[in-house]
Order: sequence, then structure tokens, then C-alpha cells
Amino acid sequence: MKIRILRLTEGKAEFLLEETTPAMANALRRAILSEVPVMAVHEVIFFTNTTDYPDEYIAHRLAMIPIRTDLKNYSMDEGSVVTLRLDKEAQEEGVVYSGDLESSDPLIIPLNSRIPIVTMKRGQKLKFEAIVKLGKGKWHAKWQPVSGLRYSYTPIYEVLPEALPESCKDCESLEKNKNGILIIRDPYSCPKCAAELERMLNSGDSRVQIKWDATRIFMGFESNGQIPPFRIILTAADELIKKFDEFENKLKEALSLNKG
Repeated sequence: MKIRILRLTEGKAEFLLEETTPAMANALRRAILSEVPVMAVHEVIFFTNTTDYPDEYIAHRLAMIPIRTDLKNYSMDEGSVVTLRLDKEAQEEGVVYSGDLESSDPLIIPLNSRIPIVTMKRGQKLKFEAIVKLGKGKWHAKWQPVSGLRYSYTPIYEVLPEALPESCKDCESLEKNKNGILIIRDPYSCPKCAAELERMLNSGDSRVQIKWDATRIFMGFESNGQIPPFRIILTAADELIKKFDEFENKLKEALSLNKG
């Protein structure tokens, strides 16, 4: 399987899997969603809460705050935790934001300091300690590193010569088959051309037909911010390799026992 990066920014990734199968693409998709460890609030210890919000509500709000993650210095061990503390008595009515939390590690903090947690009225008190630890999306959605994860087969457009849009005439992947039909196999190399062909298809233009290539699969996602997109892809691939190695070892062990 080959990977071709189409777009990679601080918050988004789009790439093309080539020489692959739907099974392999789906395995990578599941690994990205479920196997990449990131940090989130796992437990909250309340000492004082005289606000209008129950402990469970505040704990849920804390758990869904994206936390900057450090995979180099923290592991999945039970003892690898960070604490976020709050000890506040409201002098006037106002909002408690994620930026008000004090972290035991200055590098492990909420990604956005303006995420609202609760509103406190004058004289109300709130004191708690939130335990942050690494986890995986297969255990809870708060540990999912991405959102908007999507994938699809690569479209192959077939166009009659007289219907070819002007924007497609210089398309690098344009070719002609033996029947004179124009074929565009790599729409990702020419987004404007692909957009125009999609417009024609959606309008019901019968001069454009579409087929799907299951050996070339597009995948894209938005990072929730805990770790950058390129690190998510690499970590997911590493987790897949570990699972394949584990399966291979167990299979060899089972075969050797059968032979014995």
C-alpha cells in the first residue's frame, strides 16, 4: 500500500491510499479513530461545589475539553497522569473557562483557553481536581483524536469529447480509450476539473459517467487538536503493525501447539 498526501495542515489531513483494498483502508480508519492514544480528563475529585450544576455535569464538560497530548513523556501506564485544578470563589457572576484550570504540567493544558465550563453566581464556590490520562477512542469518545473522518473510492470520470469542460483540457490524467471516450483517472491532480465534472453529474448530464476504483481510496479527517494530523497517521500505522505482529505470533503459537 502506498500513501500520497493531498493536503496536510495543522488541523486537517487528506491523503490517497493506492494499491490497497477496502479492508486495509477500513483497518487504518478504525485505527485512527480507536487506537491512537490522546489525553482527556478521566476522573474528577470534587471538594466543594455550591454552583447550580451537579458534579456529574461539570465532570462531563471537563472530559470533553481537548487536552494537548505528549506521547514522548507519557505512556498508557496507570501512573502516567496529569492533574488540572480549580479553586474558585466567585466575587461576581461570571463564567469559568478552561483557561482557569491550573495544570501540574505546563505543557499538558486545554487546547483552547476560552471553552466555557460553568457559570458561577456571586459567593458560589467550586473546588476540584481533574485527573488527566492517556486513553483510546475505543474506550470512550473523549479519547478520539479526530472528527469528520471520511473515506471513499477514487472516482473515474468518463466524458464524451464534445462535453469536456474547458477546465479539464489541460488535466494531467486525461486519456482516451479505444472508443474515443475521454477518461480522467486521477481527479485529485486537478480539483477544478473534478468539481466541474461533479457539477455536470449532479445536473443529470448523461455525457458524463462515473466509475469507482476500489484500489485507490481517499481518506480525510480533522484533528481535534491533541496531536497533529501527521502524528495521528503515523501512530495509527504503528498500532496496526503491532496488532499484525501480535496476530502473527499467536497464529504461529497455535500452529505449533497443533503440530505437537
